[in-house]
Amino acid sequence: MKNFIPRAISGIIYALIIFLGSTIHPYGLIALMAIFASLSLYEFIKMTHLKDKLYLVGSIVASAILFILFGKEFLTIFLNGKDHFEFFLNSKAFIPPVLFIISIITIFFSTRELLNDFSKATIAVVYVIMPFVLAFTLPTFSYELGEYKMFKELLFIFILLWTSDSFAYIAGNLFGKHKFAPKISGAKTWEGFAGGLIFTILAGFIIEKYFDSNAIVDWSIIGIIVALLGPIGDLTESKLKRFFQIKDSGTLIPGHGGFLDRLDSFIFVVPFIYLYYLLVYTL
Repeated sequence: MKNFIPRAISGIIYALIIFLGSTIHPYGLIALMAIFASLSLYEFIKMTHLKDKLYLVGSIVASAILFILFGKEFLTIFLNGKDHFEFFLNSKAFIPPVLFIISIITIFFSTRELLNDFSKATIAVVYVIMPFVLAFTLPTFSYELGEYKMFKELLFIFILLWTSDSFAYIAGNLFGKHKFAPKISGAKTWEGFAGGLIFTILAGFIIEKYFDSNAIVDWSIIGIIVALLGPIGDLTESKLKRFFQIKDSGTLIPGHGGFLDRLDSFIFVVPFIYLYYLLVYTL
């Protein structure tokens, strides 16, 4: 109860920042993703004890280059009055999610590779930074009352993530008996997972029916992606924390831990939502 007030206040501020950054203007979204990525990268470097200056600088420079490339393309789309990021179904389009999947496999099955500074720097860019730059490919743009506006796709993804987490927690507390991944996270249950899945799909249906009736993508499908993969993102972060023997990735969000703690599911689902967008827009 002692931590309730600071936890509630920081949670409200966090949600408000996401709302403002993901809905008002493309520059706001770039700032939001840059802040989240920078703080997450800082926490990852601190958590993994990446100290080699060459690899440390290399990871920061590579992250900055990715942000410049994707951010510039994102702004070009907006300034030129286009509807969405121009997806192309070719081998290059699959490089980011494939690299991300390789990083996840490394974290789960070759975690000791993260004792090497080169591996730490590589995972920092591919696992931590890549999802934030891929987020720039998801928003669409359209004219509304004569004004060219950015749509709320990223806000909806956060809402689906919060729905999944909240109802998984509620269902797990009420009905949870069977552990989901006891060796990594003892709190998660299959019953909680099922509760999160059901209500996240329902939330996706509501978004599509009442808030995005003209969408090319199906928000129920995105809800399934979020509900199925969001918990794995949380387990990935738990695996890292357990390996490096820390409780939280940081203390920057009072009562909630660090930014990696709060954004682990977002980091995990974005590359797969990008893949879904890629297929929808090109097939």
